[in-house]
Amino acid sequence: MIGEEDRRNHRRMQVTGKARVTWRSSGESISVQLEDLSATGCAFVASRGCDEGVDVNVSVPSPDGRLDGLERQGRVVRCEALGPDGGGRWRVAVAFEAGD
Repeated sequence: MIGEEDRRNHRRMQVTGKARVTWRSSGESISVQLEDLSATGCAFVASRGCDEGVDVNVSVPSPDGRLDGLERQGRVVRCEALGPDGGGRWRVAVAFEAGD
């Protein structure tokens, strides 16, 4: 059986770095820890959970001042508490909007 990783059209790169996520409905913005990134989405650890289907903006600063940072709009496709009680940390996966 083909696993989820094998079905992806774009490779996900494991990354470690900070990003900023803004919930478009409320304008709330928080700093998050990136876990992976691809052309079509990303995953990060956040200090709050959210519902699937929520629209967000993801901003990843450039590691080099000569390059622009990444700014993408997307939708939450998964949000899972880390640990039995969440521990105040959540793993969130976002699919970027096509053509963005």
